[in-house]
Amino acid sequence: MADIPQPKHLDERLFERPAFILSWFGFLTVVLLFVSWPLRNFALVCWVYGSQAYFHDGVRVLPGKPIRFSTGVEAPTFPDLVTGFGAFIITVFGLTMLLILVLRFYERHFRRRDDHAA
Repeated sequence: MADIPQPKHLDERLFERPAFILSWFGFLTVVLLFVSWPLRNFALVCWVYGSQAYFHDGVRVLPGKPIRFSTGVEAPTFPDLVTGFGAFIITVFGLTMLLILVLRFYERHFRRRDDHAA
C-alpha cells in the first residue's frame, strides 16, 4: 500500500507565498523599529547606568552611530551588542515562532471537519 502524501501545514503554505513573506518582513520591521528598539535602548541604559538613571536622571540613548548616551558617553560595546542582538532575535524569531504556533493551533482546532473526508 502506497503512502499517501500529507498536505502541508498552513504556515508552510503561507511562507511559500512571496506576498506573505514581504508583508511579514514589513510587520517585523515595524515592530522592531517602534517596539523592540526603544525597549532595547531602555535595557541598555538600565544595564550601564541602572534604572535610577533612566527614570530619574533622564539618561537616554541618542540616535545615530556610534551609540552614545545623553550624558555624552559612548555606549560600551558588549552591552550594546548583547541588547541589540537580543532585541533582534527575540523579535524576529519569537514573533515568527508565535505565528507558526497560532497557525498550527488554528489549523488543528478550527479547520473544517470535512477536510479529511475521503
